Amino acid sequence: MQPMNTSARPVDPASTKPKVALAKILITEDELIVALDLQTRLQNLGYEIVGIAASGDDAILQVQEKQPNLVLMDIMLFGGMDGIEAAQHIREACDVPVIFLTANGDPATLERAGATHPFSCLLKPFKERELKFSIEMALYHHRTTRELREAHDLLEQRVDERTAELAATNTALQNELRRHRKTLEDLCAAHTIVQNANQAKNEFLATISHELLTPMNGILGMTDLLKESSSTPQQRECINVVQTSGETLLAIINDMLDFSRIENGTMAFDPTPFSLREQLGAFLKPLELRATAKLLMFSWSTAPDVPDRIVTDPVRLGQVLINLVGNAIKFTDSGQIEVNVVQLARERNRVHLGFSVRDTGIGVPKDKQKAIFEPFVQADGSYSRRFGGAGLGLSISAQLIALMGGKIALNSKPDAGSTFQFDLWADVV
Repeated sequence: MQPMNTSARPVDPASTKPKVALAKILITEDELIVALDLQTRLQNLGYEIVGIAASGDDAILQVQEKQPNLVLMDIMLFGGMDGIEAAQHIREACDVPVIFLTANGDPATLERAGATHPFSCLLKPFKERELKFSIEMALYHHRTTRELREAHDLLEQRVDERTAELAATNTALQNELRRHRKTLEDLCAAHTIVQNANQAKNEFLATISHELLTPMNGILGMTDLLKESSSTPQQRECINVVQTSGETLLAIINDMLDFSRIENGTMAFDPTPFSLREQLGAFLKPLELRATAKLLMFSWSTAPDVPDRIVTDPVRLGQVLINLVGNAIKFTDSGQIEVNVVQLARERNRVHLGFSVRDTGIGVPKDKQKAIFEPFVQADGSYSRRFGGAGLGLSISAQLIALMGGKIALNSKPDAGSTFQFDLWADVV
């Protein structure tokens, strides 16, 4: 054994930060080339591949040994056990979610696969966006279901413990009855919390499913048409529909993933030196084109005393601005949109910046202004049908600003426009 080196060494602060564990996935695919390609794609998406199984029996053994978080299962496998039988065993014995991968769209096969209650079934070939979304939703659904089950078991355990205490304390019956009533009230409150959490989860899944349904149908429908069409104006139109639907779907998925990261405390920030004025142009120029298409006047300005080179996370800053300006364009039918940046305070090499986004749109009623910063909430339920969206943009923006040490405020009146303001501190280069 070599002697331990006791000389003092500087500790890298980054090495002490906790690392987020990668989701572990087992691939079950009997075609090695397909399996290796899928392994590479999954690793590029940020997942850990714990193994590749070539048969149902092998998949069961590897699940028991390596305990993955999820199994991607090909339905048609060589050997005495196909993917459907293996998935049934894995689900019942190991409580691991399964996503089927198949090139066979036969209704009888799909119906038989569905009887095993997998989370999803993807038809080959599939896109990486579809694969990542199905994996993330499967992991989220399995995790929340397990947490609810554990909470339910805990409630039952507490009820049993209290009941046993009541039965054993005959000499202090009156006091025990009062304690029992208090315990029951606590249990009812806890049960209500669990029910509300379950309801919120269901509303979340329902909202996301509803918002994804239309663009997904557009993507799949137009893709089918493209397979049969030639290079014609119709084909170009179909491609535009596919692109628009895909961008809508991707924006919703990104919002959902950002919301999940914020809730889990895994949102990453990367402070970087950059030119504020150049970045504002990069963020706002595409939005100016959207505003111009709606015949809206669009302008942005930066006060002369605002330093140009600052250090903060440009991606998250841009995400907030794009959300706020995008909402302004969405809810403004005529008039103008203004974006302004001012210096609120200066302390040596730090600057306190104020950002504002003003529009002449439909405005927000006073009693709804606080609620719109909550997730999955819009000022009016009809807005989601008219303008679309899952109601996550403002919630994510408010939480990002809070994580960067600032806060957001809204000044608005119905039919008189809105002004969103937020602030943040940044280092000056």
